[in-house]
Amino acid sequence: MGVPGQTAADLITLKIGLMEPIDSINPFIGVNDNAYIFYGLVYDYLVSVDEDRNPSPGLALSWWVIQDIEPVGSVWEFNLTTNATWHDGEPFTADDVVFTFDLQTGPYFDQFWAFQPYTALVRDVEKINDYKVRIHFQDLDDNPSPCSFGDAVVVPIVPKHVWSLIDPAEASFSYANELPIGTGPFMCTENTYDEFLSGERLILMTNHDYHLGEISFDRLILEFYLEPAAMVSDIQRGELDVGFYSAPNYKNLLTWLSEHPDAPIDTHAGLVCTSYSVEIAINQVSSYGNPTREDPAVRVAMAHATNKSFIRDQVYMGLAQTGSTILSPLYGEWYWEPTGAEVLEYDLAKANMILDDAGYVWDGEYRVAPIGHPYGSVAQKTRLSYPVLVEQELFEDKATAEYMRSDWKKIGIEIEISLVDTAQWNTQVYGGAFEIAMTYWSGDPDPNYLLYTQSTKSIGGWSETWYSSAAYDENYSVSVVEQNRTKRTEAIKNCQEIMYNDCAFIVTVYPYGCYAWRTDTFSNWGDWAAHPYRSISNYWGANPLWFDLIPGEPSDGDGGGGVSAVVLGAAAGLIIAVVVIALVLLMMRRKGGRKEEEDVQLP
Repeated sequence: MGVPGQTAADLITLKIGLMEPIDSINPFIGVNDNAYIFYGLVYDYLVSVDEDRNPSPGLALSWWVIQDIEPVGSVWEFNLTTNATWHDGEPFTADDVVFTFDLQTGPYFDQFWAFQPYTALVRDVEKINDYKVRIHFQDLDDNPSPCSFGDAVVVPIVPKHVWSLIDPAEASFSYANELPIGTGPFMCTENTYDEFLSGERLILMTNHDYHLGEISFDRLILEFYLEPAAMVSDIQRGELDVGFYSAPNYKNLLTWLSEHPDAPIDTHAGLVCTSYSVEIAINQVSSYGNPTREDPAVRVAMAHATNKSFIRDQVYMGLAQTGSTILSPLYGEWYWEPTGAEVLEYDLAKANMILDDAGYVWDGEYRVAPIGHPYGSVAQKTRLSYPVLVEQELFEDKATAEYMRSDWKKIGIEIEISLVDTAQWNTQVYGGAFEIAMTYWSGDPDPNYLLYTQSTKSIGGWSETWYSSAAYDENYSVSVVEQNRTKRTEAIKNCQEIMYNDCAFIVTVYPYGCYAWRTDTFSNWGDWAAHPYRSISNYWGANPLWFDLIPGEPSDGDGGGGVSAVVLGAAAGLIIAVVVIALVLLMMRRKGGRKEEEDVQLP
């Protein structure tokens, strides 16, 4: 990695700005979106995704259903590449694929829950030869069964020669994975673990022997910003190639661009390819806390008292769409949207009427369930009062919860905002020890991942509401085995409709991905509005963007761009000096300070 005598200034670098450090470099432990961006840079999947959500080659070059094995569709065969090499030089073979799935299925299924939406449906993986495997699928009752999405099983493949030496219990829970080894387009270095612990940046080297094609830059930096406004300054001054912004900071950048129309910066705001959505999660564990939240009438009243348009316009500054279910409109034909009388519209009068009819009475400022009420205490009046768990780092969630406290009070529901760090939030939510929580979800190109999280099968794993519905489970089961696309689509929409009406999850908005990139040192960024899976949020392996970016100022005025401010030659010295001074002044104002890129030793 690196050429003797080569310095950081010699490298063509793509620098990406993100607002949240990743939570783990172990692909079986990480939760947040930025962690998955990292995994997609370092690891490969059997099948990747192109800019239009179509399956494209990953470690598998081709795949098909074995037609002569019953039930048809239960066995998929994958023809693997012979050209992939692990970053430590070991060859990739079918043994790595078999090991990756064996590690997470069978006796270890309950321990490895990161990719359970897929591993729950894998019966076993069979090695045909060194470069061909068959995945045998099953239904949720462990019977051999067709799989609707065999070409969309996005599980990162890990090296057997590394992970076989690690105890599975440790690998799934506490293993640090200090030097991640993948076959992906970018490679970690001996500094990666220290960089991860610092939370400031991760520096990855380009894998110029990557089996799916050549990348025209040498290094990729994920820069994590404690102060989001600094990310705006960095894109303005050419110290950042591309950034993923919060709504307020994106608005500030747009204002600045209107005053500097010649600035070499392009922007895009639109639905995120991960189906990013924001929800109010209402816990359904009957043994914990206030029993009134289990009453469907209370949850439906909450939905009617939630002004999604207000949240969109005020909290997200118009950079979002109002939400309905956990699948966003980017799913196209699979997306279900309520219409007409189906809509649980914002209507405080209706919400109050629902609670009146359900027997909840006013007792001063708030409502209570009288003694003997089916969802109340048999010994005392039970107030409709709940703490709302909010991750303290998430500004939008805090603002939404403050709004909820005001409007829900108008229907007699009291909420108390409880700010916690991410670790505490995870402990309480995934342990079922909460009443209501603000949350968000992102998913994969196929609906299966997100739909699984609402199924009974996910309780104890990805379920955040501990929700269970026989009708939902029946439709979800159809959606994972049905080979007929029309029938599968019907089942997927049924799942969404059931979830929407039960209101264990109240989806408020689909926030836009707000991106900006430079156009003066990289070209060929492409059209992210027409092809949303082209954005930096495509974390399913070989993102086509990495292969298309061309260093150098665009010659055709295509408006593409990016910046990796690497200037070669003697004339660059003065420019670099000025940039360093400006950066130092900026960093002095940042919370905690940051180490400069120029101070980082070349791996």
